[in-house]
Amino acid sequence: MLSEQQQKILVYFIEESREHLQTLEQGLMNLQVNSTDGELINELFRAAHSIKGGAAMLGFDSIRRTAHRLEDSLKVLRERSITVDQRLESLFLQGFDLLQDLVDQLQKRGSLDEEAAQAVLQRSEPIFAELAKELSGEAPAEAVAAPAALTHADIAPQVLLLLRQMLDLFRQGDSATHRQQLLDITEQLAHVGQGIDSWQTLVGQVRTAIGLPQNSFAALAKVCLQDLKQGADLIQAGRPAEAIASAQLARLAAGAGGTIPPQALAATITIPTDPQAAADALLKALDTPRLTQLAKLLVQALKQRSV
Repeated sequence: MLSEQQQKILVYFIEESREHLQTLEQGLMNLQVNSTDGELINELFRAAHSIKGGAAMLGFDSIRRTAHRLEDSLKVLRERSITVDQRLESLFLQGFDLLQDLVDQLQKRGSLDEEAAQAVLQRSEPIFAELAKELSGEAPAEAVAAPAALTHADIAPQVLLLLRQMLDLFRQGDSATHRQQLLDITEQLAHVGQGIDSWQTLVGQVRTAIGLPQNSFAALAKVCLQDLKQGADLIQAGRPAEAIASAQLARLAAGAGGTIPPQALAATITIPTDPQAAADALLKALDTPRLTQLAKLLVQALKQRSV
């Protein structure tokens, strides 16, 4: 029997998966027509990837494996110029149907029957094997015009799932158990953004703030959830250097009498009108990644102004 908290987490996962399944179904139904639409293929890839990530976090291995196979197939389609015929479209839809079957089972039962899940996996093997064969039959060609390659494209939906869990815990009130559960979730948040230094720093500050008993849940909830959501959105938008803690979070992490990191206090600065003085102020307030980004933005703005 699932606890109330586990039941809420399950509901969140199913809701998210349903949205992604709808995206997949709509896209795959017209794949022959839209196979050269880079934006669409990118969106389908994200949907499968997000289901895989959520299933992995919650331990639904059969869903993870099936979503992963579908994701791999979409990755080939995303990276190659492939003519999609009726046969290929049908194979993609068959793979989708199996993934949807597993989510249906989970929603109806509240869990996955191991025997039934294994049966779905066995049915999926020949389908995905044939799909891989069909996709590999095309010689590599110039990549389809599409958006830039994904970088941590799945982070926002995975973070949102975890933030909902955190919100539920904050609402239940302060206790040693709830605080520890929040700290456990921060470990999962760190795992989601592996390899992103700014994210690891941000999550570390959230973890520190939660670990200080003098910080009330009322004070923590809004600041932590807002900073994490904003950070994940920035990373997904390709702006990881901007995913930093707010001054409010830095104060909570510093604790009573603590020292707030200079970079947090520098969330806003006063810039003199004198060019040299402005440059000096920016050099003192910003680190190298932000200075580089600022320089690029200024160059772009000057180009637009000169048009």
